Amino acid sequence: MYTPTFIKTAEAYAKGYGFIENRGGTRSGKTYGELQLLDLIAQKPKKRVITTVGLSIPHLKGGAIRDYDNILNERGIIPDMIRTKDPYIYTYGNTIHEFISFDNLGKALGAARDILFLNEANKMPFNIVHQLIQRTTECTLVDYNPSVKFWIDDPEGYDINSRKDVCTIHSTFKDNYENLSETQKEEFRIGERKASEEAARGVYGYWSNWWKVYGLGEYGQIEGAIYTDWEVGAFNDLLPYRFGLDFGFSSDPDALVKIAVDEKNKTVYLHECFYKNGQSMDMLINQLSYHVGRREHIIADCAEDRLISDLGQKFNITKCEKWRVVDRIKKMQSYHLVITPESVNLQNELMQYVWSDKKSETPIDKSNHLLDAAGYAFTNGVQRVISRISA
Repeated sequence: MYTPTFIKTAEAYAKGYGFIENRGGTRSGKTYGELQLLDLIAQKPKKRVITTVGLSIPHLKGGAIRDYDNILNERGIIPDMIRTKDPYIYTYGNTIHEFISFDNLGKALGAARDILFLNEANKMPFNIVHQLIQRTTECTLVDYNPSVKFWIDDPEGYDINSRKDVCTIHSTFKDNYENLSETQKEEFRIGERKASEEAARGVYGYWSNWWKVYGLGEYGQIEGAIYTDWEVGAFNDLLPYRFGLDFGFSSDPDALVKIAVDEKNKTVYLHECFYKNGQSMDMLINQLSYHVGRREHIIADCAEDRLISDLGQKFNITKCEKWRVVDRIKKMQSYHLVITPESVNLQNELMQYVWSDKKSETPIDKSNHLLDAAGYAFTNGVQRVISRISA
């Protein structure tokens, strides 16, 4: 079924726009509509190379690749009959459609293509994105939820408003309403109601920001976010590092972060190692064993003495120093944060972690699992360790 979002995107492509920007809320049909268009283009006899770039292979497999397979199945095509895996490449006659992860672009940076699709472009740094765009001959498509402004609007970045061949398409869940389940529709009703309740109290909190970004498809108010001084970039492997661990219970995930601190430049480097729900003790141990060496240091939530004691039989793990949450936040706010491109859940937390009540300095108790893990390690003597090594 073709949605209004698809129709607008297809019309923009037919008119010859070289850059098509799909900005909007969640469940608005942005990604699905763009993939439907790319599937139609791939069926044409003209030889083309189409490249879809996602944040990581797991992210692609759970999103764009799954959607693309559904589109093919609806046309009666078995995806495995026309594609390879590792890398994911779909072949139609003379045309290929490749799906590449942003964290493993490799030779794609130097290769040319006809059409480029950047899925969730706001989570990709401009210096690498620009290399992909300038090697694209026909058209670039991007989509994103406008949680914060980024390189697409930055006069020193891409400065979208300076281009003459741009078509900007705005969409919300209402553009895809007929395809939503009743559960999904109820989520939007709840979000709108809670945002209205916050507004009535004069608070711009989590639900206000969520509704504005994911419901209305408008830019979130950056002042509502707790952490605003951050960017996507590479981890500095030359610095000493340690790990922060937040334990998950019930529906909360176990979260592990690798952290390094550059005291001279007041910069913190963060890499998401895992973010997993419903893990047993054995599963947690296996995850930690994969990411952390025997001598590498883990700082964990100080409230879980028994868990730390059990894990201490296999890992170099200690409990964090006791800080008030707001004091930990203030300390980290005085540093510039660099988040690796593949740290998708960490980026989402940074965009959604807001004050429940800014006057009383009370943050929301959600969207904070990886950030809590980072805070444990950051405020547990990282500065002293680095100073001692540098001395």
